[in-house]
Amino acid sequence: MSYLKHWKLQRSPFSIQGNRRAVFTGGTFEDALSRSEFLVDQGKQLGLVIGPSGSGKTTLLEHLAFKRNSQNPRESIVRVDLRSSNFPSLAGRMADALGLIRSSSETNTWGAVQDHLFSTSAIGHRTVLIFDNVCEVDDNVVQSLSSLLCSKMPWCTFLSVDDESLVNLPLWILEHCELKIELRAWDLAQTADYFEFAIAREGGRDDIFDGQAMTRIHELGDGIPRKISKIAELTLVAGARRNSKCVTSELVDQVCDEFTFTLGAKFPPIWEVQQLNAR
Repeated sequence: MSYLKHWKLQRSPFSIQGNRRAVFTGGTFEDALSRSEFLVDQGKQLGLVIGPSGSGKTTLLEHLAFKRNSQNPRESIVRVDLRSSNFPSLAGRMADALGLIRSSSETNTWGAVQDHLFSTSAIGHRTVLIFDNVCEVDDNVVQSLSSLLCSKMPWCTFLSVDDESLVNLPLWILEHCELKIELRAWDLAQTADYFEFAIAREGGRDDIFDGQAMTRIHELGDGIPRKISKIAELTLVAGARRNSKCVTSELVDQVCDEFTFTLGAKFPPIWEVQQLNAR
């Protein structure tokens, strides 16, 4: 029996992919979303989305893209994840996102991307560029971004960067930034609100996690949404395997011991949850 059936849930309440139509807006998320929309609506050029790894920067930008795409037909959202990216793949990814045909020359592809951005702006069509994981790039990508951001650009750009990598950003990015949009770790009350929201969204009982379990998960996750979601997901799987009536702090600790969790340690990838669910 799947763990969803055991807990009478429609879907996983803590899925990393999530539901962009019904995203949790607690903590600093709602303020960050408002600031992001202000940046676009006021015709600003560059905003930095900052926060600890796992704090919800990608979720924020994905939700922003979903919301703007559904409400603004004359606005295009181009989102590129820069992890393991280099200059050719950056140009190609942007061309794909814009619906352009790649040239055999990567330099020409990059030129076509820039020409498209300027021409669509000239006819009143607004473009929003979103670059995630900016600090995980090489010098070629930085140079390419520089040509985009240091020009007199008629488009709005978001760069997402972890707190720990902020000091490594080129000075020109900080100088061109017009607005910093910050996401912070949750406090205990915000974590509890997240549990209530996530479980109710999937039709679950409000007592699946007791108060001490939520407190323990918050402590182990350092208030970081991604960590909290992974631990909560694993405890649901483990609780179903044990035929538990609810998730307790004891169960949380047992799961953490089973997966050798320690504060600050790397949490197991989501495929391990899927493996457990398949057993």
